[in-house]
Amino acid sequence: MRRHQPVDPLADIGEADLSAHVDFAGLARAAEQTGAKAYGPLPQGEFLLRLGLDARAESLIARATPSQASDIESARRRLLDSREMGTLFKVLALAAPGLPPPPGFADPS
Repeated sequence: MRRHQPVDPLADIGEADLSAHVDFAGLARAAEQTGAKAYGPLPQGEFLLRLGLDARAESLIARATPSQASDIESARRRLLDSREMGTLFKVLALAAPGLPPPPGFADPS
């Protein structure tokens, strides 16, 4: 997708978003059967909050013009809100066994 329209992903490599429906449970199972450790999946919103998206947005807003601050808040809401991208998109990490959980996947408690 580019500018909310379907495009050829090979036409301008790196300039389009790629989306796919993924069987995360099947992917995690297959990875673990080969010795990898699977983390997640987590909803995108939860993952980004764990990585500190709110703190980063607040930091940017503190130095932004009113127009920029509005854009940052709009983007934050789009990425986190369950009615937008917050739960629609998921995040799965695969790692070698014995490594600590990747950022965003550690138990937050």
